[in-house]
Amino acid sequence: MKEAKVVLWTGGWDSTFRVIQLYERGLILQPLYVIDKGRPSTDKELETIKQLSEEIRQRFKDSNGKILPVKLIKREKIPTNLYLKLIFKLIRRRRRIGKQYYWLACLAKKYKGLEQGFHNEDRDSLIYFNELTEIKDETGGKNWVVNPKKIDFLRKELFKNIRFPIAYISKLEMKRYAEKHNFIDIMNNTWFCHRATDKPCGECNPCKQYVIDGFGYRLE
Repeated sequence: MKEAKVVLWTGGWDSTFRVIQLYERGLILQPLYVIDKGRPSTDKELETIKQLSEEIRQRFKDSNGKILPVKLIKREKIPTNLYLKLIFKLIRRRRRIGKQYYWLACLAKKYKGLEQGFHNEDRDSLIYFNELTEIKDETGGKNWVVNPKKIDFLRKELFKNIRFPIAYISKLEMKRYAEKHNFIDIMNNTWFCHRATDKPCGECNPCKQYVIDGFGYRLE
């Protein structure tokens, strides 16, 4: 059996697009989901992943891809790293950065080549496309990693074990690609709201960002 490709999957737009990319290439996927006890949408996201997994299998029957059962990781069980914690704190003095980037960096110490869903025009702007360098990876496609010659030392240390496979494409470009290749219905079943478990609340940051990105129809 081929080694499984570990992917972070929240049931959201970006990570689902990446899962479909890899599944179409015939890869065995091992989804990871980090449980954050302060996130009300956890059950909804796990339910969405289960639904999407079945839809992907049915839609791409000609693929040799395989989606393994989701591996759940409690955030508080991710091993801490004092060096990365210091790096994270120094970055936070200079710019806004979510706490998830610290524990994702810690997780990437164990899962080398772990991917994050920064996309072109990402609102976080922690990594810019011109600060990355292209590589060919084990998935048979293009990927990107930080370029140590074009990025500052602190961000290089935080993100050096992480890859950015969708850094080249925007959300709207993903939408157009999904429409052209007949899986936009699957993408529209992804979940993004951090508060609600039925209809998106329209008030949390992901909901507001969806409107800004031109995806307000997802809140209807």
